[in-house]
Amino acid sequence: MTTSTIINLQINNNNQSKIQGDKQDCLNKIPSSMIAQIEFPNQQPQQQSNDDKLLLKNAWGTYFYKADKQRDWKQNVIYITSINYVEDFWSFYTHTYGLRDLSNGSDYMLFKSGCLPMWEDVSSRGGGKWVITIDPKRRKHDLDSYWLHLMLLLIGDLFGTDLSIYINGAVVSLRVKGDRLALWLKKIDDLNLIKTIGIKLKDLLNISSNNQIIYEYHEPKFDEYNNEIRLII
Repeated sequence: MTTSTIINLQINNNNQSKIQGDKQDCLNKIPSSMIAQIEFPNQQPQQQSNDDKLLLKNAWGTYFYKADKQRDWKQNVIYITSINYVEDFWSFYTHTYGLRDLSNGSDYMLFKSGCLPMWEDVSSRGGGKWVITIDPKRRKHDLDSYWLHLMLLLIGDLFGTDLSIYINGAVVSLRVKGDRLALWLKKIDDLNLIKTIGIKLKDLLNISSNNQIIYEYHEPKFDEYNNEIRLII
């Protein structure tokens, strides 16, 4: 990863202590029952051999997006790094800004190796995403911990093998009208299976039953009355 590609993502050393403290706050909000299933690495020498690292079930790619009207969407997407080991994840997490430090129009993306963060990609074509909308006023209080929690669920394969095979990745988006967390799925023809994944997502993130989440198809589908089809749970 070159310096030029992550110029907008690197931590200012003067703010290192503050950011680390903020990130520890996020960890403290995650239920211990879930954290217990993720192996946290001990401090290791800088030149640690891959043989000593904790290999993840799936490899992942991380991306950053910042809206710039002077460039097209693909030009605005910056590939950050790959994540193959638990230690890779914590290196990525430590060396990127917390969401509260980013401006509106920014996204972070975490996708399985072989899946690109665009709906036109063969891995996502015909699929959709479960979307959780969060009031921007709650960004400093909730969004960082929700995003960290969701990333850990994915790299830890905590949706279970029978559901994880349908999951491509996740995106967190900072927007003026409402921040969004989105869980991207492959094409699934079984509506009950899509709902099962959505229910599991709410359960794992401890989202109240009073708060609805919405499934949106990447390519909108419409009923006989020309109303867009969406699932709500």
